[in-house]
Amino acid sequence: MRSRKTVDTHKQMDQATDYASWRAQAAELDELEHLDEWKNNPNSKFYQYKLIQQRLINLKNWRKTHDWPELIFSLREGLHRNLGNLANPELYKHTHVGTKALIDDYITEVTSLLNYLCDNEIAELPYTQKLMFFRHTGQSFGRSALMLSGGANIGMFHIGVIKALHEQQLLPRVVSGSSAGAVVAALVGTKKDGELDALFRGDDVDLDLWRRLGARDMLRQKSLMDIRQLETYLRKNVGEYTFEEAFKRTKRIINITVSPVAKNQHARLLNYLTTPHLLVWSAVLASCSVPGLFPPVKLMTKDRLGHERPYMASIRWVDGALQSDLPAKRLGELYNVNHHIVSQTNPHVLPFMTDQSRKEGWTRFLTDLVKSEMQYRSKQMLLLASYGIETGIVKGLLEGVVGLVDQQYYGDVTIHPHMAATDYLHVLGNLSPDEYQQWVLAGERATWPKIAMIRDQTIIGQTLEDCIIRLKKQRSRRHPDAADA
Repeated sequence: MRSRKTVDTHKQMDQATDYASWRAQAAELDELEHLDEWKNNPNSKFYQYKLIQQRLINLKNWRKTHDWPELIFSLREGLHRNLGNLANPELYKHTHVGTKALIDDYITEVTSLLNYLCDNEIAELPYTQKLMFFRHTGQSFGRSALMLSGGANIGMFHIGVIKALHEQQLLPRVVSGSSAGAVVAALVGTKKDGELDALFRGDDVDLDLWRRLGARDMLRQKSLMDIRQLETYLRKNVGEYTFEEAFKRTKRIINITVSPVAKNQHARLLNYLTTPHLLVWSAVLASCSVPGLFPPVKLMTKDRLGHERPYMASIRWVDGALQSDLPAKRLGELYNVNHHIVSQTNPHVLPFMTDQSRKEGWTRFLTDLVKSEMQYRSKQMLLLASYGIETGIVKGLLEGVVGLVDQQYYGDVTIHPHMAATDYLHVLGNLSPDEYQQWVLAGERATWPKIAMIRDQTIIGQTLEDCIIRLKKQRSRRHPDAADA
């Protein structure tokens, strides 16, 4: 039976309004429930603790004796994202915050060594070799990306997730979004760090996205909502930046998924590499064009003189979530992304989300089994129903539903809201400032329990990336005319 102190601490943790307060209560709960004993005991069947233990001892010894060649050789050979199964989620299900102290000590030592190697002159590691070391190690280790799903108004939950990650300096530079996630990705990807606080607080945030069409316009446009209202909102809040201009402004790599209406075209991931001159607001408008809610749209780009013009003028585009809600494969091809943090708010997905923080057991096994069987049978029935239907609206709808059912909606870390039945009544329609803030806080609270796992899984990759940036700046100071390789 829980003590009164434990019950009160649980309540205070659930009601926390900032991460520091939440973490303090979570740490106190671990102490009250004697979970610190588990943290301090390195032994566990879920990772190779002896391997990590020995590597930590070696790294500390080589650092103490200044044996840089051995240390550099070991780091280059052994830095892998899931070394010894360190990324196993099971390691984060036994406590309220954190994991094994050995894991924290190892990751802290590695990141400290990487920063030391980057920022200090070491005879055994001249500049050219140093830059090559960080580039090759970073390429081997991979990068992380934050992927934001669709979800209409529930997508404001994403802003709370981003706020929580940004405050802990864990926000990946690579961010993708579809539909509502595209709106949030664009808002974040076009604003500098100093401008994000106003977004998080909701200061001067225009929430007037939705305007229902009259009956005549509904019939003419075959949609419920006014696309012009959404375009006005996006131009005002995202601005007139192209993907390339947004990247240069913020150094964040935003990616927007869109799907074509026409046959013989595939879903596209729009970003500063694939479509540098495309207007970001235009990509978001297309990604939000859910069939039935908004009509298909043209994409807009800037020509060489900076004039706005259509991109692939004969093609219309719609919601990216129809074919590629979470474009993990394409992000891997373009940016070497091999680790995915997913903020999932799709209304049709949330009822089937499994709580990944629960310990394994028969309940979890049976839930996953039923969910997988439903997904498989739904896909087979839809394909059977579409058999022999070559064209028309029915064929298109069935293919769209198959695409939705057959997608992967989880990541290495998945964050999602806990929905009440009444929340589904407010998926569409303009939010009030209070409702906006409620979704932001919900996103933060859902992220805080995952912060320790996200840090441990991403901080080495982030450190490698930061070191490369610092080394390039060193080269620029030494050789101002050198090209950026």
